[in-house]
Amino acid sequence: MIPLFEKAHQLTLTDTEEGILKYFESNLPSSVYANLNDLSAGLYTSNATIVRFCQKLGLKGYNEFKYQVRKELKQLHPQTFRADDLVHHSLALFKDNLDQVDEEKLEEIAGLLTSDRPIYIYGSNLSSLAAKYLQTVLTTLDCPCILVEWQRLLNGLIYEISSNAVLFIITAHGDARRYLSVFRRAKARGAITVLLTCEKDSPLIPYSTFALCTNDRNEEYRHVDINPRLGIFTMIQLLIELAARIKQNSPAEEGGTAPPPGI
Repeated sequence: MIPLFEKAHQLTLTDTEEGILKYFESNLPSSVYANLNDLSAGLYTSNATIVRFCQKLGLKGYNEFKYQVRKELKQLHPQTFRADDLVHHSLALFKDNLDQVDEEKLEEIAGLLTSDRPIYIYGSNLSSLAAKYLQTVLTTLDCPCILVEWQRLLNGLIYEISSNAVLFIITAHGDARRYLSVFRRAKARGAITVLLTCEKDSPLIPYSTFALCTNDRNEEYRHVDINPRLGIFTMIQLLIELAARIKQNSPAEEGGTAPPPGI
């Protein structure tokens, strides 16, 4: 038996989840290439239910589930399947990330980023690349915002930040607790906080006004951070495109451009 299916049989599954598992077991190999919408229609269930079944198995989503089944089938029957490599896995994670996008939340955040509120964007180390990209494009779109790349500066800023400010923090590293005091102080001052992370159980989420969670994985090679941050950059690109659409549809203001954000 495929190890992933064997693991599923050891779990407590609902009747619907039992049906999903039975479908995949009874329709190999074609079932591991089924489209999520077609599968949900055929099983008379929702996409979310199928995704939750996959997550119960410790996977990020449906596409990664299919990738894992194909990988294990290949190990059992090498001649049956074409080679699955890192590209296929990355594509599976990317598709799962898009499936989980909350469009309404993204639109609300984009509205804040294009408002007259003071905007601060923070990211350190490799996350500063994503933060700098977002800040550069927003500024080009005539949405003035300030880039913060040092935690000490962030720690000092939070004591003076205004109540109508927006603090956008990008953190992919596992040491999120170092920002707890920042989020608590921002919440106490009434500022809006947007958290972009790949930690679904991040301790910062309860203190965030908005939390966006991607399925990027914190990985290291020889103590070097190799988290690809593909999901994080995807969320940022979506926000940029939404912001551009908002600016394009907004009537030009008379009397010059808005002043730069202040503390």
